[in-house]
Amino acid sequence: MNWPDTTLNAIQSREDLADFLTELARKVREGELSVENATTDSFVDSAGRWARSMDGFFMNVIKEPVPETPDWSMIAAIFRAALVYE
Repeated sequence: MNWPDTTLNAIQSREDLADFLTELARKVREGELSVENATTDSFVDSAGRWARSMDGFFMNVIKEPVPETPDWSMIAAIFRAALVYE
């Protein structure tokens, strides 16, 4: 898959995902990222909504259908999208 964010393209393993999530949390904690979903319940709800509606993102941005089997980078993309940061 070719994500528009090269950070996501680099995630190939469980260890890469763990590093990505740890760094994402650090950026949020230190105020480097602006987030809209700062509470746990809003974050989880947003992740679920994005996962349910990602067909549009894939068709419009990735230009491919959503893969039947997610990979580590897709999991990272769901976490990132749920935060809604710039």
